[in-house]
Amino acid sequence: MSESAKSVSSYGKRSTEPTKIIAHIGVGGFSRAHQFYVLNQLEGGESSWGVMGVGIKPWDAKMYETLKRQDFLFSCNMRSEAVNEVVVVKSIVDYAPIFSDAASFDKLLEERVKIISLTVTEKGYCTTETGELDLANEDVKADVSNFESSPFQPQTAVGLICRVIEERRKKGVPTLTIMSCDNLPMNGLTTKKAVLSFAKQVGGGLLDFIEASVPFPNSMVDRITPVTSKEHIEEISKRHFINDEWPVVCEPFLQWVIEDKFVDGCRPSWDKVDGVIFTDDVEGYEFMKLRLLNSTHSSMSYISTLAGFKLVFESMADKDVESFVRRYMGEIVATLEPVAGVDFAEYMNTLVERFANPEIKDSLDRLSLDGSQKFRNALAPALVQLKESGGEMKTCRVALAAYLRYCAGVDMEGKAMQCVDDPMKAGLEDVGGRMKASPEKGTCEEFLTLVFGEDLVGGWGAFVDGVFSAYLELEEKGARAMLVA
Repeated sequence: MSESAKSVSSYGKRSTEPTKIIAHIGVGGFSRAHQFYVLNQLEGGESSWGVMGVGIKPWDAKMYETLKRQDFLFSCNMRSEAVNEVVVVKSIVDYAPIFSDAASFDKLLEERVKIISLTVTEKGYCTTETGELDLANEDVKADVSNFESSPFQPQTAVGLICRVIEERRKKGVPTLTIMSCDNLPMNGLTTKKAVLSFAKQVGGGLLDFIEASVPFPNSMVDRITPVTSKEHIEEISKRHFINDEWPVVCEPFLQWVIEDKFVDGCRPSWDKVDGVIFTDDVEGYEFMKLRLLNSTHSSMSYISTLAGFKLVFESMADKDVESFVRRYMGEIVATLEPVAGVDFAEYMNTLVERFANPEIKDSLDRLSLDGSQKFRNALAPALVQLKESGGEMKTCRVALAAYLRYCAGVDMEGKAMQCVDDPMKAGLEDVGGRMKASPEKGTCEEFLTLVFGEDLVGGWGAFVDGVFSAYLELEEKGARAMLVA
């Protein structure tokens, strides 16, 4: 860090104490670049609202300790070829480190907490491939078993949410809104389904109370946010003279579409910030973003990695990768219904420009994380429609063949390759290794079923045949050749 730069904490905390709090589970890069940034832009960070971070997992400790040293201040660096701007964000005013201090759970029972929001990634909802709460999950089982314990130290977001709602109900504290900001199809409904399933397990009338009293607004969130690197930290120090142990870097683009469904209408006026809108119908925006941005990110990541690329912008500078991305989106866009005020061709061109942003330096490894969950949430609904319509799927099949090949854990030259984490990592690597050793159509079907489920893959012979053929061609010709139409 630069000696001439000053600590981000020297910028001073906000001068007003918020009267309303959003308790956010899963403080990470995306929440800080998106929700917390937007809140900071209201009234110069001095609105009546603030954020309380909530950590329930041991890995939350590093972020908590870092932010605590900085008085919960951090810098948000927006970057593109035309923009390099830093904003010091003052939205976080408190933190409940439940992972190490079970008593901090009581902070969520304060009446000023009006909203619980969450970015815990797809796997943080502990659901099965059918979207049901995974009652065999060890963390879920622990939370159900320990639900009545005091103090309660939750292992899951759904367990935490249910206990907060139950304790507030017992104490006569007004209920609150639960707002998912994760990349899930209709994330509010997904969250509600998991929470209600948990509430059913613990009984005591909690399920009926939640059904009657707790809203779960859907939202669509969009801002590309790479993992913060050492280089990011050094550049912010040298260029902007701010020493920040854990800044967040993102693109200038921001979009947030929120269903206007909150307890007593109590929520910040986020829509005063450019890029944020409230609506009664999030679904069209949600499907557009999940299918065209998220599923494209996943689909390009594996074949680009097999072709030898490491960073997203470097792969997008290759005309063959760009062509692959455009063809893939061209197949998927056919599954979308029109969205008011959106030109799909313009939106897809914007996505290509955003992916190619050389200032973000997003890694393909980040896009490859949790692929089984991302494909299930972002691509499976499109596959259902393509199955019914018989639509074009050539590029989609290549993308899935590359994912299967990636799971073998060796590159196209046979050198060991470290596959990134995934909730199904063991199963994926097993089937990927067997497929590499002896390509069989049945193994390909096993892989697709593992990712998408029997309901989608079972009986869909043309789909399995197409992915299997693409796999054989990939092995024969190599990843570079498969990028070309």
